Amino acid sequence: MKRLLVAILSAGILFAAVAAARAAGTLLPPAGAGYWHTQGVQILDGNGQAVRIAAVNWYGMETTYWVPAGLDFQPYTAIMDRVKSLGYNAIRLPFSNELIESNPIVTQKVKANPEFLGRHALFVLDSLAGYAHRIGIKLILDDHVSRAQRDTKVNFLIEPLWYTTGYPQSAWIRDWQALARRYKGNDAVIGFDLRNEPHTNGPGAWDLHAYLTRGATWGPYRVVDDPATDWRLAAERAGNAVLAINPHLLIIVEGIQLYPDANVPGGASSYWWGSNLAPARRYPVVLDVAHQLVYSPHDWGPWKWNMPWFRHVTYASIQRIWHDNWSFLLDNPDTPYAAPVWIGEFGTPTNNPLGVDEQQPGNQATWFHLLLQFLSDNREVGWGFWALNGTNARNSAANNGILTPTWDAVASPALQADLATIQGN
Repeated sequence: MKRLLVAILSAGILFAAVAAARAAGTLLPPAGAGYWHTQGVQILDGNGQAVRIAAVNWYGMETTYWVPAGLDFQPYTAIMDRVKSLGYNAIRLPFSNELIESNPIVTQKVKANPEFLGRHALFVLDSLAGYAHRIGIKLILDDHVSRAQRDTKVNFLIEPLWYTTGYPQSAWIRDWQALARRYKGNDAVIGFDLRNEPHTNGPGAWDLHAYLTRGATWGPYRVVDDPATDWRLAAERAGNAVLAINPHLLIIVEGIQLYPDANVPGGASSYWWGSNLAPARRYPVVLDVAHQLVYSPHDWGPWKWNMPWFRHVTYASIQRIWHDNWSFLLDNPDTPYAAPVWIGEFGTPTNNPLGVDEQQPGNQATWFHLLLQFLSDNREVGWGFWALNGTNARNSAANNGILTPTWDAVASPALQADLATIQGN
């Protein structure tokens, strides 16, 4: 409670100072300075200016190569410079708990960055965080998986919860605390995305039984709560543990996949992994430090999977889907559940803009431009494009990346032009 009062008083003093500066005609620095915090459904920077997270996802560090992809092709500084020059203000950086706990030695995939060869993985992360601070770009750390992805073609996102037998909940929280201590004072590291896509394990029907027995839950069911699967409670525990170390970090909480709903067949509504935030209306995440919570759905088009709502999609119809699952959080900033929304992942192919094939029919371009329209109409909503990568972690060319396979140019100028329209507030 004491920390909460201090945070409220500090925010009030800051807003008063900013208002006075504006009244006096004092020029404020560009939006994005310092640590970021929230007010209603907006994110504000250290000077109280509204700021939108316009990010790219840079993956690879969640694998057993232990480094972001692309480091065989370009210096990490050149890649980060390009991110900034293209107008993005943040990078979402996936990692594994295995990396944090074992801090392994980097042995490959760094030909253009020989200073990383033979160094520990956390040295690489330190270097990224340090350079981000130097050039004025933000990092959002994303706990993507517990066990690092091995070099196989098997889908590695098979961990429905935020912990496993080898990486228990207690270790997950300790890993976040370790990162909070490590980067305390570096305001380039603005946020912790506590876990990527909590979901329900398959195969099987996506029904009420699956919700109750096969993965992440949110809040009590018939008055009974299960602390082993309740993602909301886990996010509160980890978020509070982090904020006790650094009260200025954004705590980013994704949703789940299934949630009980007696009005649909099977008794549970289903959405993209980690993106069903409907239960937050009744059971919101409550943190010890106010003004630091951000909710983060992921959203995809028919290129990812041809969901039923893509059959006759219009702007009105897709907005109803989004509202049911996450955009209701923006309706009224005075509600107990209101918080900023950051769409932490969305994407579209760069080699097949329509995303049409025999297995996954549907007009990907229609969905993509409807989402761009929503983001243009709702400038307070942040986003993170998946992905920056010109190649994946194994150096194979990516088909949905902003950069070319040599990481030194834009792969699709038309896509970059589209994304540029939603970068600002």
